[in-house]
Amino acid sequence: MIRKKLFVAFSILILSYSETTAQNTKPVVKGDYKIIKLDVLSLMGLGIQKMHVSYETSPLKPGKDHLPSINFNLNIPLSSTSENLNIRYGAEIGGEIRFYQLKRHQETPIAEGAFLGMGIDGGAVKFDQNETFYNSNIGAYKESNVIYNRIRTGIYFLVGGASKIGERLFFESSIGLGWNNVNVKPTNNEIGDGYLLQRSDDNIIYLNFWEGKGQRFYMPINVSLGYNFGNR
Repeated sequence: MIRKKLFVAFSILILSYSETTAQNTKPVVKGDYKIIKLDVLSLMGLGIQKMHVSYETSPLKPGKDHLPSINFNLNIPLSSTSENLNIRYGAEIGGEIRFYQLKRHQETPIAEGAFLGMGIDGGAVKFDQNETFYNSNIGAYKESNVIYNRIRTGIYFLVGGASKIGERLFFESSIGLGWNNVNVKPTNNEIGDGYLLQRSDDNIIYLNFWEGKGQRFYMPINVSLGYNFGNR
């Protein structure tokens, strides 16, 4: 199932790169792009279902063959596809700098076509999970619902594409690869001495929700629809 979702995401990403013949346009100036976007793929979920809202603007001067833009992100986790893991509440915020490449048939770069970028993000999430503990001294198991707090900060690189599908309507897709510091701590520990956690879900998708502290990789994937409130 996950492979199918990833295949769909990659397919959409590749399609969004397709070049279209366009007329030459005036150089982008401040205020041309003020795009508010809602992620349609994140609402379906890849492991963790979430709402992703972003705002993109172009306050920087364009170069000869690229247009820089800044994209601000808000992620609110809603639920999980795992039966054991239940998201309670939380939020993560971040920002990206993107560089749109000059398209064919264009004299100046615009916020369409392929882009490269990098970003930072992070935040706090509270969730609970049904866990199994084992005491080797007495050969006994215990089941418990453990509440966790997770704090995460990360940095990632991304590649994506954007396309104008209406007068002010935009379609966008991107995929990234990043590295983050994660600290997942239990808030209730009433199991007793001698009991060790037996990980109930070792699916790599939930790597950033495993108990412990350390550096772990992650892969943000977004497919969004947006509306430009700017001048262009």
